[in-house]
Amino acid sequence: MTKILTILLFALLLTACGSEDKSETKNFNAEKHTDTTTPATLEELAKKTTMPPVEKVQEKKSSTTQASTKKPTEATTEKLAKDIFQLTTLDGETLHVDEAQDGIIFQEHKGKVVFLLFFGYRCPPCLGEIPALKALADEKHKDLAIVAMEVQRLPSEQLKLFQKDKGINYTLLSGEEQNNGPFISYIGQRAQWGGSIPFFVAINPHGEVKVVHVGGMSFKEFKTIYEKLSQEK
Repeated sequence: MTKILTILLFALLLTACGSEDKSETKNFNAEKHTDTTTPATLEELAKKTTMPPVEKVQEKKSSTTQASTKKPTEATTEKLAKDIFQLTTLDGETLHVDEAQDGIIFQEHKGKVVFLLFFGYRCPPCLGEIPALKALADEKHKDLAIVAMEVQRLPSEQLKLFQKDKGINYTLLSGEEQNNGPFISYIGQRAQWGGSIPFFVAINPHGEVKVVHVGGMSFKEFKTIYEKLSQEK
C-alpha cells in the first residue's frame, strides 16, 4: 500500500508545472539503484549518497573549470547492471537503459551527449523550450541525442498529433506507456525530483550525469551544455 501511495503521490506531483523564474539546479544520486521494482521511501532516499552539487551552466567565460573526464575502470563497468529499463518511444522503437558510473547509459546512444527531458503538453515553460530544442536538433550533431518524455498524461495518439503540430524533431516518449512509467519514478528518486517541470538531465558520453535542472532553459544554455559535455569523450 505504501508503494502504491508513493507512486500516486509522484504522479500527482507530475501535474505541477515549474516556472522559468524559479529555475533550480539539483543533485543526482550517485549510488546505483538497480532494484527498480521496489522504489525507496523518501526516508531511505534521504540516507543515500549524492553527487557534489552540479553547476547550472549559464553564459561561461573561458576560465570556467572543466568537468572531470575520468572514465569508469573496466572492473567497475563489469559490475554495472544492463537493461534496467526498456523504454518505448512514440515511434514504437525501444531504448535500452544501462547503469553507468554516476549515471545511466542509453545503449542506442553510447558515446553521445544525451539530453533527457521531462515536460508537459500544457506547461508554458515546457512549451517555451521546444523551439530551442528543435533548433539544437536541426544542427544535426552526430554526438547528441535529445530524449523527451511527456508526463502530464497526454495519451500517445494525442501526443503524436502534438508532435506533428509542434514540428518536434527529436525523440519523444509517453509517460502513459506502461514500460516508461517506472523510469520516471527511478529518475525522480535518484535526482530527488519533486515532479516540477520542465526537468532536465544532461548526460556526458560516459553516461555520467553532469547537469540536473528544474525550470525553463534557453537555446544558448542548451548549446553551452552540449558544447561542454561533448568535449568529455
